[in-house]
Amino acid sequence: MAHLMYVKFTDAGMVVPDMLTVGYIEGDGIGPEITGAMIDVINSAIELAYGGSKSIEWRKILIGNDAYEKFGIYIPDESINEIQKTSIVMKSTLNLMPDNRDINTILRKRLGLYANLRMVKYIPGMEILVKSFDRINITVIRNSFASNHVFYHSSESTDDLIKFISENYDLTITPDSGIYMFSQSKFRTLKVVKQAVNYYKKYGHKKITVVDDRENPEFGQWCYDELQRHDGIEFEMIKTREFMKKLVAEPESLDILLMDTVLSRFVLDFLTGAVNIEYGASLGDECSLFEAVQSSSPLEAGYDAADPLSFILSGCSMLRHIGWIEPADIIERAITAAFLDNKIPRDLTGRQDVTPVKCSEFSSEIIKRMEKQR
Repeated sequence: MAHLMYVKFTDAGMVVPDMLTVGYIEGDGIGPEITGAMIDVINSAIELAYGGSKSIEWRKILIGNDAYEKFGIYIPDESINEIQKTSIVMKSTLNLMPDNRDINTILRKRLGLYANLRMVKYIPGMEILVKSFDRINITVIRNSFASNHVFYHSSESTDDLIKFISENYDLTITPDSGIYMFSQSKFRTLKVVKQAVNYYKKYGHKKITVVDDRENPEFGQWCYDELQRHDGIEFEMIKTREFMKKLVAEPESLDILLMDTVLSRFVLDFLTGAVNIEYGASLGDECSLFEAVQSSSPLEAGYDAADPLSFILSGCSMLRHIGWIEPADIIERAITAAFLDNKIPRDLTGRQDVTPVKCSEFSSEIIKRMEKQR
């Protein structure tokens, strides 16, 4: 068995060994296909950048259907312990559990991954629906945990809730109503802001923009109070309507966005509908999951038709997180070259004149163009 080398955390920061063990969750549905493509691309870029002086040993961690087949449970304690030990993990697509609970949300809660990052950026050669979005490169940072609860009007529990509110508060809610409840933690919000500050400092970003929604003024105030405590951080507060105008007219002026969970869902839906590429990570104080942001698409599994780009770009984020900048740059340049040559996965083509490439073909096309950078 190979000797495992994990990252270490000291008062001075994260220490990354040259021969690093990284965990991976292969996932369900198309998960194994996009995971294989991601690992091939990451390994090739590291070899090209460092000539063997640095490498990753990939350690499989069982979550989802793989875990159920072996342990009879979808999220085994053994796997949680392995993720915590490894600290740096690539997580592929996962099905919902049989009771429709989201494994991703459960994982984040059990691992304390309170900050969720979602990146949206334009890649030259891709088709976009908003012309100005050829200048977009945005990171949305938000609370990882779901903070909204829906009580449908047809539910008995909703009747009880309406009765309780009517009897104890000066509010009148008609019996045929549903109730939408939004909750947010000040403690978690401040931790997310601190994570945004760390991200800003680590990667030399231009500015943090707090989107101050008038429906949720406390969130903006908490962000403002925390950001003021950090020297050398450029930030702005912007109202939702002004933000949307700026997003369309001057997307290049936006960099890191802090917004509450509800607003971020709307904004990300809009952005990915226009640009059609999203990738990201969930971060805690030490543990980090870098995620494929897409459906597991079980009906498409086994046809080599999946789009691995989101997971590959999440792999680039992982490389930057551990300070291996060179292979991340190599991959991103090769992806751009592949797009400009119309070597584009099916989900991202959007053009009748382009024949989409298969999942394995796309990773091969990226690797070919990496090798041309020698």
